[in-house]
Amino acid sequence: MLAVLRQRDFSLLWFGGVLSVVGDFFLFIALPFFVYERTGSALATGAMFAAETLPRLLFGSVAGVFVDRWDRKKTMVVADLSRAAILLPLLAVAAGGPVWLVYVVAFVEATVSMFFLPAKDALVPNLVAERHLAPANSLNSMGEQIPSLVGPLLGGALFGLVGLGGLVFLDIATYLVSAVLISLISTRSIAPTDQPAGDATETAHLAASAWAGALGEWLEGLRLVGRDLRVAAVFAVVAVAMVGEGVITVLIVVFVKDVLGGGSPEFSWIITAYGAGGIVGGFLAAWLGPTLGEARLLALSAAANGVFLLLMFNIPVLPVVVALGVPAGATVVGWFVGAQTLLQKWVPDSYRGRVFGAYETTQALLLLVGMGLAAVLATPLGVVVVLSVVGALYILAGAVAWVVIPAER
Repeated sequence: MLAVLRQRDFSLLWFGGVLSVVGDFFLFIALPFFVYERTGSALATGAMFAAETLPRLLFGSVAGVFVDRWDRKKTMVVADLSRAAILLPLLAVAAGGPVWLVYVVAFVEATVSMFFLPAKDALVPNLVAERHLAPANSLNSMGEQIPSLVGPLLGGALFGLVGLGGLVFLDIATYLVSAVLISLISTRSIAPTDQPAGDATETAHLAASAWAGALGEWLEGLRLVGRDLRVAAVFAVVAVAMVGEGVITVLIVVFVKDVLGGGSPEFSWIITAYGAGGIVGGFLAAWLGPTLGEARLLALSAAANGVFLLLMFNIPVLPVVVALGVPAGATVVGWFVGAQTLLQKWVPDSYRGRVFGAYETTQALLLLVGMGLAAVLATPLGVVVVLSVVGALYILAGAVAWVVIPAER
């Protein structure tokens, strides 16, 4: 893994991502409790998560089309700068403004992120050799988990010290630094294409026709998913797991508050435990990926994650829940890295943006399904029962992955 991190362009991408995720975690801790305290409604809190997820459903696949057309590095830089500006209305909310601005900001920021995320996933195979993809994806996953060790604890403490406004300024700063680091990447970041590049006089025409051709290219990317049964199987397994993720996203706050009797500090401890597990899982995935093969890594990690979730939600004792959060976080990284690496290996570079865009859309659709199920089922069945079903879904996803995804040799 250190050999991968020593590669200049990948390290610039990685460190930029770590910084921006740290800032995001500040708000990840603050905003749900801010909305819940202002409204007293679990539905209003769930609506915030839905506002962040809906753009993945609406724009994920279409954004992937443009990622395959545009310079991927420039796309990420513009996305970072745009997200920094988009956060500014939250300052009005912090000053007593209407809560509905939170939903608008969450929606617009997530929409811009739909261009950043597939660009990043599509660019990684251009920055490292194929044999280094699993370690690189493990590092990327750890880059999201490491901030969860710092972000929640700092976010919970800083929320009380500087309030929502101070956290917004910190998040803006991390986006700006990320944009600077990514702009320094020197590796070619434009996908190979059969389309001739237009000169300056054709720029306006190409811009106008871009959306017109997006539907056809989007469908072409989806057809690739359907033609390659290996890719389709990865999509299907991840889809099952994402239903569970949607349920957890909505009900974890309710579980902490109503079942454990905690608040934002206790919530931050659990997220921190997930982050610690994610770091461990990153090292394990980098080691086990080449040893077991990414297909087996995906299957075993998903099933193990389900087991740990079942234990967490059925032993409602805070120290136990926090302790189990470590292996739960580790196994999440395992199945994520397995799926990510398989797609990067099997999808041609010229289609990678579209396939990862469709991947985002698939995840978003099933996240929303999970969120809807959480809202509908939590009251009649109880939070613990619904979250236990989530654990069973992960075990099912692991079993399906073991059967249908061919093990690499």
